[in-house]
Amino acid sequence: MRKIALVAFTAFTLLACTNNAKTEKTEVATDEHAGHDHATAEDHAGAAVDHGVAAAEAAATKAKADLDAAAKKGDKKAQEEAQKALDEANSALDKAKVAIKEAGEKVEHGVDKAIDATKDAAKSTGNALDHAAEKTAEKAKEVGEKAKELSEGAKDKAKDLKESLKK
Repeated sequence: MRKIALVAFTAFTLLACTNNAKTEKTEVATDEHAGHDHATAEDHAGAAVDHGVAAAEAAATKAKADLDAAAKKGDKKAQEEAQKALDEANSALDKAKVAIKEAGEKVEHGVDKAIDATKDAAKSTGNALDHAAEKTAEKAKEVGEKAKELSEGAKDKAKDLKESLKK
């Protein structure tokens, strides 16, 4: 009976240890991969935004300088053209700032959704693990009961054999 119980306990322990090791490996690999991708995407997005804003600011600065130069010369036509270019550059800069703000809001919304989805997935995984642990405990209990029945049957047969040998 002790051997059967020991075998059942060893099998249960092995099963439990094997499942935990797989879960830990998966979590580590996911975290490493996720961190790498996010940093790369963030770097590219930041560089593109910086370049776009810098270009719009440079165009506005150049248009302002052209306007000042035209005003100093007293050339009305050049001044009108420079004012028009300055207005267009400022408009482009404002549009870039609005686009950046909207993109930031969309990214924030997407991150929030991803966090919620991750929390839901973690909760589902936890529930599945709890269910699996309960099922494993039930099976271990069944195996223990079956082993107990078998050992009692073996005891009875050994007793019967002992009595038959005495006769």
